[in-house]
Amino acid sequence: MSVLCSSVFRGVLATVLVAGCSWDAPPVEWQAPTPIASGVDSAAQYAARWTPGATPEVVVARGDTTPARAGVGVPNDIRGCPGSYVTAPLVRGRQWSVWWAIRNDSSASLLSEERDSSGAAVQRVVVDSVDKALLGCARPAPAISVDSVNGYVHVAYYMVAPEGPGLFYSHLMDPRLRRFEAPMAIVYGEKPVQVTVASRGDTVAVAYEDPNSALGRIALSMSLTSGHLFEQTARLIPVSTSSQQASAPQIVRLQGGQLWVGWTEDSQSGSAFLLRRARIVTR
Repeated sequence: MSVLCSSVFRGVLATVLVAGCSWDAPPVEWQAPTPIASGVDSAAQYAARWTPGATPEVVVARGDTTPARAGVGVPNDIRGCPGSYVTAPLVRGRQWSVWWAIRNDSSASLLSEERDSSGAAVQRVVVDSVDKALLGCARPAPAISVDSVNGYVHVAYYMVAPEGPGLFYSHLMDPRLRRFEAPMAIVYGEKPVQVTVASRGDTVAVAYEDPNSALGRIALSMSLTSGHLFEQTARLIPVSTSSQQASAPQIVRLQGGQLWVGWTEDSQSGSAFLLRRARIVTR
């Protein structure tokens, strides 16, 4: 069984194939993808070239929906993979980072750290520690989002868990508890892939490269319960629609009941950055 429905808690045997998942009524209504510019592969690059008033009218997200790579002031961890440090913007006077810390056997633990507004470390919390992949630092970076509405810390990542490789999600609701909730599987698959996460109140969106797609496609999982549950109809929502190689997903905007997802598509004629907008609906 190479692909399973999402929201499968670790340690619980899943018996439902993806083919059995119902995606007839996902909580989004998509518009067609819009090519932005040839050779543009990030929201930041697009924002630098975008002219206000242009079509599509896009506001590149700031705050809790666009985590940035940590630079100065990354957590002090000699075991940490330099390319894996990701830091969310400051929210409520606190800033969270997440990274892979390599163990002696080349497997890894996923760690997080909270810092105050002065940059001083407050606490370090383990996100997940059951990785079995002997990959060293040759693994995709995790993704993090800290919600400006409720303060929840959301983390998504690719890992080889005891039950199989795939994409996983976990969140921390109250930093005082010093404990992330039990991880949930988004999708199982052998191929290490990139993932991104964004949140706005009750809405959590996880966009990722499908680990079971030979050509590469972008898919989306959504929770309308602050990450406590990913409903059946929101477990594997197709985002990219062409037969071209799709990669590097980004959630460009999550606000006002709308979601923008961007990604890069490569073809013989070159690469292009595409955006697709969706209206979030409650059925």
